[in-house]
Amino acid sequence: MLKILQQPYPHNDSTRRKLFLSFTAGIFISAFLMFFQPFGIANWHDDSKVLILTGFGVITSATMLFIYFGVQRLFSSYFQEERWTVGREMGMVALNVLSIMAINVLYTQYYIAKGFNMLNLVSMVIYTLVLGVFPATGIILINYIFYLKQYSKPPQPSHFPEKNIEEVSTTNEIILIAENGKDTITLSPNSFFYIESSDNYSTVVFLKEDIFQKELIRSSLTRLEGQIAQTQIVRCHRSFIVNLDKVDKVTGNAQGYKLHLNESDFVIPVARRYSEIVYELK
Repeated sequence: MLKILQQPYPHNDSTRRKLFLSFTAGIFISAFLMFFQPFGIANWHDDSKVLILTGFGVITSATMLFIYFGVQRLFSSYFQEERWTVGREMGMVALNVLSIMAINVLYTQYYIAKGFNMLNLVSMVIYTLVLGVFPATGIILINYIFYLKQYSKPPQPSHFPEKNIEEVSTTNEIILIAENGKDTITLSPNSFFYIESSDNYSTVVFLKEDIFQKELIRSSLTRLEGQIAQTQIVRCHRSFIVNLDKVDKVTGNAQGYKLHLNESDFVIPVARRYSEIVYELK
């Protein structure tokens, strides 16, 4: 079990997903409490009962939003995609669920302390584990197995003789222009390997006189992508543009495909949304 917890797992960090999960969870909690009325809620006789139960949902959404947009930003290095594992995904779920439970317990004691006892507290903990942590853990393990099967046997590129460097170095040059419109990087497609996003800059990696060079240019990756016309040079990840002609082999795990570039130890991740490019390798 410990080995599974250490396995790579996809880390979906999109803002849309965070908002969807946060508000959906809040609506579900409020609806669940109003419909089933557990923890002795059915015995409450309060004109503001519906409002109080709605508060549980608001707390749920607010707590998840704080964790997603506050905690993750404060500890951004911990939440990096390349470090994300099955165990960290489970820990994230547990953090959300237990934080929501703890704050809702305080909320309950503040508003309805007279009708809330230790038995109700134990019941709330059990409900939280049964309805939150355990199902989520099962879903994570199922997703891990599904993604592992999907990406563990990727297609491999066919290896054709390398093009003559002199043939391509003087034609179809790649010219990357910085945001200031003055700084440029000019290189041949055959020497180009990849570009990696680095905050407000991008790092261009290429081969020059048999030595790998890394040069910074102030520009977003999307802007540079629009300056490249070569069909074999494509976006493969939100942080990477890669030259498919330089791919030596492809491996994969639950996070997706990995491109191993020839003549080097460079390994470039492929986001799941770009998985189809692997089938374009020649």
